[in-house]
Amino acid sequence: MKLSFRGAGPIEDSAQILSETDGHAGATNSRTLFKPPPPLPGCGGAPADGVPQATATPSCGRPQALEATVAPLPARPALVWLGSDQAAVLLPVRLRLSELKRFSSPRSKVIVDGRVVNKAGTQVSDKSVIEIKAEIPKYVCRAGHKLEAAIKEFGIDCDGKIALDSGLSTGGFTDCLLQHGASHVYGVDVGYGQVAEKIRTHERVSVIERTNLRYLSQLPEPVDLVTLDLSFISILLVMPAVIKVMKMDSTLITLIKPQFEARRSQVGGGGIVRDPLVHKEVLDRIISGVEEFGFCNKGWIESPIKGAEGNKEFLACFHRIPISESQPGVETKAKAEAT
Repeated sequence: MKLSFRGAGPIEDSAQILSETDGHAGATNSRTLFKPPPPLPGCGGAPADGVPQATATPSCGRPQALEATVAPLPARPALVWLGSDQAAVLLPVRLRLSELKRFSSPRSKVIVDGRVVNKAGTQVSDKSVIEIKAEIPKYVCRAGHKLEAAIKEFGIDCDGKIALDSGLSTGGFTDCLLQHGASHVYGVDVGYGQVAEKIRTHERVSVIERTNLRYLSQLPEPVDLVTLDLSFISILLVMPAVIKVMKMDSTLITLIKPQFEARRSQVGGGGIVRDPLVHKEVLDRIISGVEEFGFCNKGWIESPIKGAEGNKEFLACFHRIPISESQPGVETKAKAEAT
């Protein structure tokens, strides 16, 4: 699907916001895609007629630190046309062009007065004609596409499964699990306030924030599937907690990030690991380490999308082996780590 709009106008009902699909025909959610920043502290003053307080020009004479914005025109409100769905909705009066990164695609464009604009700080006149052409994302963030690649490669059946997604962040992995039929997802994250509204309010999601997986003692129920998208900590350090909440005969999918698993001396400038030998060393160590907890590796793939800084990342899939099938010594180690 593609969307485009021209111009911008005052919004009478701020509740009218752009909806996006959740991957199922006809289904939508109400996550606000374009949200204006608040005014600078100390810059009071009444808003202009028809313009929300958050977008009013400060009376102190100092311009707000906005990235490129679209000022209201006296004409009709901006409309968005959503392809074959033929749904037109109002956009907010002002928007930050940096928000359009949510529509990241080689075919996505922001066109101002006939010119493609790539810089978020570009100044836009209230006379400008603006057109946005973008693909509506399938998931709330690009992480969903990483997990989707692993699900397809390893033939993971998520339908009706109870899952734990640790490293929840915005919720890309959780979104992917839901769209592939997971009956419930427990989303754990050490941070707070990053989860997309679509995920936070989903009836099949339990968000557990401000929680380090390493110290998670239990969940309301054991899970069939665990996904890990962790940063600044090794996967092996959380495995004792992971096996506490997993059922036997369950599945683990983990995103392996060499920049957080390699030795400091192996990480290059900008936090990027470029050496293929380091990639291999990290993969071998993590895979063998996870197997020691009673798992069988089903394989690994390179992530179709690189990390935020351009790092290569890898997805590995493991099956938890029932105790009766484990090799000698595995049961003892798993039990010892779980206590």
